[in-house]
Amino acid sequence: MQSSKKLSIENQAIVTFACAVAYFYAYQLNAHYFEWFEFSQGVNWLYLPSGLRLLFVLVLTHMGALGITLGSIAINYMFGASDAHVFNLGTSLISGGSPYLARFIAIRFFQLNTGLTGLNSKAFFKLTVLFALTNGLLHQVWFFWTGQTDSLITNALVMAAGDWFGTVLVLATASLVIKLFQTKQHTPL
Repeated sequence: MQSSKKLSIENQAIVTFACAVAYFYAYQLNAHYFEWFEFSQGVNWLYLPSGLRLLFVLVLTHMGALGITLGSIAINYMFGASDAHVFNLGTSLISGGSPYLARFIAIRFFQLNTGLTGLNSKAFFKLTVLFALTNGLLHQVWFFWTGQTDSLITNALVMAAGDWFGTVLVLATASLVIKLFQTKQHTPL
């Protein structure tokens, strides 16, 4: 689904909405099951929704980024301060924009194929580290600038670690599911 030109605007809206809903519920699941991994407000040692951020943007590009942004807006207004409009929107834009930025950097400097062909373990590692660092740093600079944290370096490193663990778990699981599906398709009944 590399080219949105193949999808009607209605189908693009549906895909974007599906990404937003999936991200919103992934956040809920992470908060419910991994609350004890929280280091500080908004910083987790394991954050599974970060894997969806990168997965959606790698596969769906701008539709994934917009879906993550919309899902994050819903999360910020439902579970954060509903009157902190600038903070909520800024945080949401970073949530959708950081994987898009990491994808751009990986294409430009790591020669990541936009079709994701030839993604080996070395490229996978570099991409996940790049995303985790980009996301953690952008979020924590924003949180520091808006007065939400006073520990920029520590929180950025912990957030990057949690994003990396979550991203690796989600992408590895997605890869296994794809391989199982491909195996099932080639197995005669």
